[in-house]
Amino acid sequence: MTETVAPTRVLDGDRVTRVAWLPGSDRLLGECSCGARAEGGDPIGMWEWLLAHPDHPARVAEPDAGAPVDHVPPPHRVLRPEQAAGPRTPLR
Repeated sequence: MTETVAPTRVLDGDRVTRVAWLPGSDRLLGECSCGARAEGGDPIGMWEWLLAHPDHPARVAEPDAGAPVDHVPPPHRVLRPEQAAGPRTPLR
């Protein structure tokens, strides 16, 4: 696993879980209160891994790259007009 820069302030206690971004990558590092650690690229998979305490899966679930996308990006993020949702009405 990649080392991360230590934060300047952290919560303390026996029930603290954390997710940290690994700088220079698109990866996340999760650390459970029980000391288990895992690395993954999907934030939802990382939180599911953390919430499975104490029976953490061996790995963080990663999304299937070939799976169809269930959502339509918001209009300010649309790169191609055919991606936008909703009917088209011409301007008058």
